[in-house]
Amino acid sequence: MSSFSFKKYVLLLGLTILFSRCVSLNRSIYLQGDMAQALAEVEKNYQPDKTSYLVKPNDNLYIRINSLDERTSSFLNNESQSTTRIDNPMAASLSGYRVEEDGSIQFPFVGNIMVANLTIDQIRQKIQEAVSKYIEECHITVKLLNDNITIIGEVRLPGRFLLYDEDINLLEAISLAGDMTDFANRKKVRLIRKDGEVQQMVVINTLDDNLLYSPFFHLKPGDIIYVEPSRLKSVNLSAIPIGLSLTVLNTTLLVLTFYLTLNQD
Repeated sequence: MSSFSFKKYVLLLGLTILFSRCVSLNRSIYLQGDMAQALAEVEKNYQPDKTSYLVKPNDNLYIRINSLDERTSSFLNNESQSTTRIDNPMAASLSGYRVEEDGSIQFPFVGNIMVANLTIDQIRQKIQEAVSKYIEECHITVKLLNDNITIIGEVRLPGRFLLYDEDINLLEAISLAGDMTDFANRKKVRLIRKDGEVQQMVVINTLDDNLLYSPFFHLKPGDIIYVEPSRLKSVNLSAIPIGLSLTVLNTTLLVLTFYLTLNQD
């Protein structure tokens, strides 16, 4: 084997190692298809606003009534609420009030209260009025138990996150997931939102500062964020074990040195 042929062999071996652990980009992207639209194509149909979330059927509400005399207010509360952590999804779902299909909740001793298409503050005021005939002075706590978002894709800590702040934007949400990875395509972040019975999906360029003025910048409960991988992920050098890479490299250099030494002699 000539020196030139041997060098070609070494180069071919290196390229084989380099691409042996490549990840197919087509297998990395979720929700492939034509449903997603560019943000600029759809945002013109919406008016930028930060309106409060409107409660809808199948939402789950945490309602707690407190007064100076707990014995007086206790009969209006679910018995399990006193020991329930509302950040525990399972326990919270058992102690919450699920909104029926007709938009109402069944409240103890009060009866049906219509809450659909109302904000949390409006529901709080409505319950305040309903229980005022039983308790003159009381404090009403109302929270949305299904107030969460899901973040998946090229982020460091994907998962489902409970929101403790009713006002959260896209960048704050991504920070909850530990920020995007080095292989994230920051020009293609998909936001999936259910508006009534209609599913929306838009593609957002987080590098564009006009995002700050978009109606999709502020998130709503139930939103799903998917960060697409970039083209660089199809050549992921980090997927190759470091130990194997160093072993192959050292062996190749040793053989090359030995071969050149023989040729010189």
